[in-house]
Amino acid sequence: MEWKRGICGVCPAGCWVEAGLRGGKLVDIRADAAHPLGMLCRRGEHAPGIVYSRHRLRHPMKRVGPKGTFRFARIGWEEAYGRIVERLGRIKEESGPEAAAVYTGRGAFDLSLCDMFQPKGVAVSSASNVLFRYGSPNTMGVGALCYVSFAMIAPHVSMGRMLINMFSDIEHAGMVVVWGANPATDSPPLDMHRLLAAARRGAEIVVIDPCRSETAARTGAQWVPIRPGTDGALALGLIQVMLEEEIHDEDFARHWTHGLPELRGYVQHFRPEAAAAITGVPAETIRALARRMCGAAGCAPVMYTGLEYSDSGVQAIRAVLAAWALAGQLDVPGGLVLAMRDSHFPINRACNVENPNLGRAVGHSRFPVYTRYRGEFHASGLVDAVLRGDPYRIRALLVQGASILTSWPETPVWRETLSRLDFLVTIDRQLTADAAYADIVLPATTMFENEAYMVYGPIFRLRERLIAPVGEARNDYLIMAELARRLGYGEQYPQSEEALVRFALDGSGFALEEVRARGGTVRIPARMLEYQKWRKGGLRPDGRPGFDTPTGKFEIRSTLLEEHGHEPLPKYTEPAEGPLGDPGLAREFPLVFDSGSRLHTDFRSQHHGIPGLVRENPEPAVEIHAEDAAARGIRGGDWVEVRTPRGAVRFRARVTEDIVRGAVECNFGGGTPVGPKAWRESNVNELTSLARYDEISGFPVFKSLLCEVVRVRGNGGRRRPGGSAAPAREAPPADAGKAPARRIYVDNNATTRVADAVREVMLPWLGDACGNPSSLHAAGRQAREAVSAARRHVAGLIGANPRRIVFTGGGSESNNLAIKGAAFARRGQGGHIVTTSVEHPSVLGACRFLGRLGYEVTFLAVDEAGWVDPGRLRGVMREGTILVSVMMANNETGTLLPIRELCAAAHA
Repeated sequence: MEWKRGICGVCPAGCWVEAGLRGGKLVDIRADAAHPLGMLCRRGEHAPGIVYSRHRLRHPMKRVGPKGTFRFARIGWEEAYGRIVERLGRIKEESGPEAAAVYTGRGAFDLSLCDMFQPKGVAVSSASNVLFRYGSPNTMGVGALCYVSFAMIAPHVSMGRMLINMFSDIEHAGMVVVWGANPATDSPPLDMHRLLAAARRGAEIVVIDPCRSETAARTGAQWVPIRPGTDGALALGLIQVMLEEEIHDEDFARHWTHGLPELRGYVQHFRPEAAAAITGVPAETIRALARRMCGAAGCAPVMYTGLEYSDSGVQAIRAVLAAWALAGQLDVPGGLVLAMRDSHFPINRACNVENPNLGRAVGHSRFPVYTRYRGEFHASGLVDAVLRGDPYRIRALLVQGASILTSWPETPVWRETLSRLDFLVTIDRQLTADAAYADIVLPATTMFENEAYMVYGPIFRLRERLIAPVGEARNDYLIMAELARRLGYGEQYPQSEEALVRFALDGSGFALEEVRARGGTVRIPARMLEYQKWRKGGLRPDGRPGFDTPTGKFEIRSTLLEEHGHEPLPKYTEPAEGPLGDPGLAREFPLVFDSGSRLHTDFRSQHHGIPGLVRENPEPAVEIHAEDAAARGIRGGDWVEVRTPRGAVRFRARVTEDIVRGAVECNFGGGTPVGPKAWRESNVNELTSLARYDEISGFPVFKSLLCEVVRVRGNGGRRRPGGSAAPAREAPPADAGKAPARRIYVDNNATTRVADAVREVMLPWLGDACGNPSSLHAAGRQAREAVSAARRHVAGLIGANPRRIVFTGGGSESNNLAIKGAAFARRGQGGHIVTTSVEHPSVLGACRFLGRLGYEVTFLAVDEAGWVDPGRLRGVMREGTILVSVMMANNETGTLLPIRELCAAAHA
């Protein structure tokens, strides 16, 4: 057997390996012990089984059976490209180029593909520009589900940096906090190796997670159990302790932050006892953790995408970043370090193409912050475009290295979406769930079969082909380059693997021959690492001190988020579908649902057909706390149904005390057409919801929904549709709504008649178009969009932030909300309220209620005309007056009060 050094081809991570070859085939694999990047994950250990799996796609295929089946016939590449080009041409002619779109997933994350095909002008994107010159702006991908919130949006709107330009200095940290990550299952497991080394030298390790992860167990870490979806509240609680106890970095806070005074006020809502009630983390644990973070000789965070999947994931990550900055652990030895400028090997991306019309892309305005950073539209917009033609109909879709049906919430909605496409192409190494609706299936190589490259910071390494392509499989990059050629613009992209590598090196100072002569690896000179770069101009392009943000400071109050109509502070949003957010629903579904955690044996849905991996994890499992299991009569190994308002899915129960009480963790990645029956029938996204997402990034909520777990008895337990049928609407009385013969309405003081323009907008929603905006069916989604559009419209009319618009059931509810809210918010400034004796009953009732709570309320008398004397108001104002509530027009008499003069008296 011949051993050959190379790069692992199971995933895009780029681990350095030695491949055991016999007769030109891969038969064994091991880590390259001669290099720090030499390592293997469990999936890498099974590389030969993955490469030569009986499920590998070996030839192009066309559909011969009805959609929804996997009946295909083998064809050649020439016929496959001919069919694709012909259909794209016809669709372009009939519906315009924007009717075609492309979706890219992690299965196609070869670095060269991302580098060459990403949209021009964005820092990092996996979305493909292959259809830009065809004329379509519609590119999208898995970035709408993963990485972007944590690695791009949150850090950049806070400090002008992205994850690729920072690193956790675990090697020099006295304390490491693992939050939203489980490095033990990473690919590559590099951070796990670093954590184990840190533990061996005595560093303190803390793991914040709903589960006692393998990382926590193997490092001997302190486990801090937390209710899923409440990470932002914990981070704000830590900040509150730091500020109150004055243990934060005062110099940094005073001179280099923007928005600290507002944050200081806001975090008073998250004192440790309050944060404990939300998160389940004891108050003393919160205090102790804050003190240790501030006092550590270097505190390094190890974070990842586990923080992204809640109602306010971006803001939760921003709160965590703010906690690190205020603790004095930003860009210091052993902390969260910002990389030096020009520390990445330069890749030539001159073939990147600018989006031809980003403003025309589907869903461009729905998540504008995401679109700004990625140069692509948010993939969730595909549903409305295909099913409802909103804003226009997408008819053709190319899916490369992805499985939409196992990745996105509400699988039934996506099945309908894919089934309604006129033309679908899937490109992958095996049949995916999406292929059930594909017209053409193309076979792609693993990266063992490619010539390309990898970049590791300042290091460039050739990815040498270790084995010949399996069957007729082709490199993902070359598949797209050839498609571009056949569409008429092949000159945009290198058309061979060697040409690709030469192109990528152009301008780097290295030629391909020199790289080969150096053993396939070169590096650019590294600059001496400096810390606290904001003091020396090391973060801004203009070389001035500060951060690369609009204010030049670490933006606790984000200018960019405010610009796009979002809350600028890193505020916490309680999960809407959670035990506190929806206590009524929680009575039926009392457990918190969590999913998405990685397994050693599979990356998402890619490896269920590999026997060696399946043997280790043959069935999908749900972890449930022993007390929760006992209360439901569930024992370890039982088959159970996990139920949500959307449906039910079977899992094998794994009873443990290594998960926070009241929560469950469901395996992710089932629902593929290959592998054991239990995995094929267990798609966890039958349980999740398209209606729950982060409003900034659009990321779905995978980790803080509500569920119940029920033991399956007998042979039952098949999946069932969720929810219950809505009761039939009662028929109205025969004369209901019948207008009188003649009606004269003059009581506009009490209730103004509906304006004609308002009636025109509202009429559809008073008829058959009705729908609950919280529902997941089509009518509910349409209602939700209508409410969002109304909110934006009202905000535009009055010059407000859309987030500040609150819809109520009427004026009485609004009065209660405004008066009580203002009184409670300003209680610390005094307790005196002034109103008049002739206010609306909702105002008088609210004020009397506050009086019973200890507020002092003055009711001003009026004269015979219902007039309030401004001089009398001036006479009762004093230091502790916190609110004056006076109506402008009396709802009974129509008297107009002198509001301008009353305001002047109140503020005199």
